[in-house]
Amino acid sequence: MKKHFHLFLFAFVIALTFTSCKKSHETNDSGTYHFNAKMDGTSKSFNTTVGAIKSNLGNGMYTLIISGIAPSEQMALALWSDKDDFTAGKTFTSDALGGAVSNTLAYVSPLGSSDPTSQWTNIYDYATEPEIFQCTITEATSTYIKGTFSGVIYQDNSAAVASKTITEGDFYAKF
Repeated sequence: MKKHFHLFLFAFVIALTFTSCKKSHETNDSGTYHFNAKMDGTSKSFNTTVGAIKSNLGNGMYTLIISGIAPSEQMALALWSDKDDFTAGKTFTSDALGGAVSNTLAYVSPLGSSDPTSQWTNIYDYATEPEIFQCTITEATSTYIKGTFSGVIYQDNSAAVASKTITEGDFYAKF
């Protein structure tokens, strides 16, 4: 169930980003809002469109999705909580809501691809691999959110394990 849920969430993040691209792009100040990280030591910027959305899903489930898009790739964070506590100083790791769901760092390239070899997340269900993920919110207001993140992401397929290390991730996204 956990596998299918994070794949559903990954698809939801991509769909949400595409449906909100026009609004976010109109208000995006690429000199201000950003979503950056190093992937295996190489700097990446996902600053074409950067945005965040918070939702109350009911039954004590809240989510915060932060996404950055580049011309041919996307990276996103999906954070979960049992209350609306996406506040400065809060740190999230992989496990969320008592292990019912996972906080997720996701990457897709090329953008829009549904091929499993194009999708990467910090959750790997085909073998026992460490789920290394950390996201810390450093600032949060009603109009924007800032923070840092790092982790290891895995290619979403059952072939040999392929991973990428994400370091020095930081975001500044408009709600």
